[in-house]
Amino acid sequence: MRIAVFGGLGTVASEFIVHAMAAGHFVSWFLREQDQLADEDLETNPEYTSVLRIVRGATSDISKYQETLRDTTAALVAFDAQHTPAHHWAYQQKMVQLAMQHEHVSRLVVVTSHGAGSSRRLLDWSTWARLNINQAKYLLGLAPAHNTCWSLLAQYTAQEQVVINGEIPQDILNNGSTNTECGLEWTILRPGVLVDGPATGTYLASEEHVFGGYISPADVADCALKALEDEMDVGKCFSIAYSARVA
Repeated sequence: MRIAVFGGLGTVASEFIVHAMAAGHFVSWFLREQDQLADEDLETNPEYTSVLRIVRGATSDISKYQETLRDTTAALVAFDAQHTPAHHWAYQQKMVQLAMQHEHVSRLVVVTSHGAGSSRRLLDWSTWARLNINQAKYLLGLAPAHNTCWSLLAQYTAQEQVVINGEIPQDILNNGSTNTECGLEWTILRPGVLVDGPATGTYLASEEHVFGGYISPADVADCALKALEDEMDVGKCFSIAYSARVA
């Protein structure tokens, strides 16, 4: 499989790159010019060219999204607030979808967060309490901007609506593109609280009840890859967390 990855140096996106290449897939990775790779060999060593293509450019440049998607068969989007400003998520999602349309790529897996969209009603009381505390700290400037709070969940919800509704950026559409149908085959994954740890494969994915569970970025990446490889249910949203916290 040839997979385009959008999410910069985010924890899930970075883990996914490792998992996908280890599984023998070709990866096309979109990075900003200022993103600094921990392993510069990935970009300079010609041995990686058969499994990895890195495309650098501005997040406002549609041609770079198209270049990233060229000759691929699927796309992963996994933004996080530490590496991509949250208020950019919905617009960048539209850019990805417009580029997918241009490059005739339809399969899409998007990673957001448990608590986004319809999963908000499934949050347990302890998660509500944690989100309320994080929101207060966020508003007072006392916590990192990437801590999950109601404001970030609102941005993930807006991003999910872009996916579900098949939206593309109208300002670019009006500048030459005539296509208005995305024809996406999407799956949305909503991980619980991200914690450090290796891939274990012990998580569950559920459309229903995930009560504030925890999961490592490595296992989120594993689930995303399986969703692409096994054609996980299209047009559905799944919360994912370790089985001990899933009802």
